[in-house]
Amino acid sequence: YNGSLPNGDRGRRKSRFALYKRPKANGVKPSTVHVACSPQAAKAISNKDQHSISYTLSRAQTVVVEYTYDSNTDMFQIGRSTESPIDFVVTDTVAGSQSNSDTQSVQSTISRFACRIMCQRTPPYTARIYAAGFDSSKNIFLGEKAAKWKTCDGQMDGLTTNGVLVMHPRNGFMQDSKPGVWREISVCGNVFTLRETRSAQQRGKM
Repeated sequence: YNGSLPNGDRGRRKSRFALYKRPKANGVKPSTVHVACSPQAAKAISNKDQHSISYTLSRAQTVVVEYTYDSNTDMFQIGRSTESPIDFVVTDTVAGSQSNSDTQSVQSTISRFACRIMCQRTPPYTARIYAAGFDSSKNIFLGEKAAKWKTCDGQMDGLTTNGVLVMHPRNGFMQDSKPGVWREISVCGNVFTLRETRSAQQRGKM
């Protein structure tokens, strides 16, 4: 995000970020899937050392996907929360000349645990972005109201309330680049056209 924060670029709140290889890998990848209400699902959610994503389909049914350590990737998390799992704390951009104090009552468009970036630790160092970040208990919860679905290979995927949108400028990042097309990224890192409204239940086209 190019710009500067009113109180200066200090600590984890900065206006520009560079990602560097971590001393030790901290990436995760999907492993076991539990259809909920099973003791294993409950254990995965309550285990503070186990990353997991819970997809609530109904009061009676939740699908829990356990994530396991991945020594080939580094994970960086971005969000509004100042809790420790968030590497980069981002705040909403205030439109026009309004000061932040005028807009305190406005709901933020940035989730507390907004997204995560996974970077390969070896060439070509591919970086992928995923909606939603793991909280302090290493969990991601998609509630009943969140858009979610089963993919053709039987995996779960979903979108977050605020959504995570990505745009590649045409001609790359240059002086004369033009805005590209905005797309939405899902929890599993798939790319979709924008929803009709920001938090609509119906996903866009893949």
